[in-house]
Amino acid sequence: MRRKFTVLMSIFLVLVMLFTGCSSSSNETGNEQTTEETETTTAKKILRTNNSSEPGSLDPALAQGTHESWVLENVFEGLMTFDENGQLVEGIAEKYEVSEDGLTYTFYIRDDAKWTNGDPVTAHDFEYSWKRALDPETASYYASILYPIKGAEAFNTGEGSRDDVGVKALDDKTLEVTLENPTAYFLELTAFYTYFPVNKNVVESNPDWAKDPATYVSNGPFKLVEWKHNDQIILEKNENYYNKDKIKLDGIDFDIIEDQNTAWQKYEGGEYDILVDVPTSVVAQLKANNDPQLNIGYQVGTYYYNVNPSIKPFNNVKVRKALSMAVDRNVITENITQGGQIPAYGVVPPGM
Repeated sequence: MRRKFTVLMSIFLVLVMLFTGCSSSSNETGNEQTTEETETTTAKKILRTNNSSEPGSLDPALAQGTHESWVLENVFEGLMTFDENGQLVEGIAEKYEVSEDGLTYTFYIRDDAKWTNGDPVTAHDFEYSWKRALDPETASYYASILYPIKGAEAFNTGEGSRDDVGVKALDDKTLEVTLENPTAYFLELTAFYTYFPVNKNVVESNPDWAKDPATYVSNGPFKLVEWKHNDQIILEKNENYYNKDKIKLDGIDFDIIEDQNTAWQKYEGGEYDILVDVPTSVVAQLKANNDPQLNIGYQVGTYYYNVNPSIKPFNNVKVRKALSMAVDRNVITENITQGGQIPAYGVVPPGM
């Protein structure tokens, strides 16, 4: 069994996409572009990459993994976000206040925050979105990430009501959030995609809004304009975005190719500007050559084996300890994964 947190890698990719212009691959393979391709590249700054897998849903409440978050974090924005240096900054919230006891957060929504359809983003959208994600009927995969909010877990597990959840729009521009306990990392949580708002009016009028680019409404720096399932996702710069002048790209083109070797070949051929998932054999080769194209970005996460302690011989704690001691973590990281991973001697990752 494996467990991993993909937030940091997602942040890395989003920062690259949001705050860089279009640049060609670092490789020097001598690939030539046609005149038409060169003119297109000059006319528009499009970042080309691979998404590795077809998104199950581009509804923030229903998303489950990295292949969805890479798109969502470019078409939506939460109360807080990350700047080009990876620092947490105000997003849709222009400012916020925290009570002395650390239990109450008051967020003030930007006056110029708009949805891609031109509607203003309101505090009511956030209240609706967070309670929608917690609603047991929504079956949100990451509903538990909202549990620091007062009454959130009770509502999500069917033991409380929607009205008891500590999220309330005081008016169109003011959102008040009450927590169960002081949570030092709560502001960071509001930048995670399950906390992203959805347009209340759009969602209530069309349950299938997130399945078709024609009805898709978001509030981030880019907008969804095309989704060819199992093939390609096309994003364009959102002219309604409050911070559009800082967005240097005109768009992002995601291919959907699951085979890492095929994606790598397209990168080598100059068809991609950045590639996040690289075959292990390629990583090893690039590392051996000290190739500047390779940039290993760390994730906060741990991979581990999980055995059933109710079945012999694993019901014996000594056997479980022996199995743990028999696993050569250095061999795994150096000879198998080969991606710069750190040998894990505990469930909690180093540095935390």
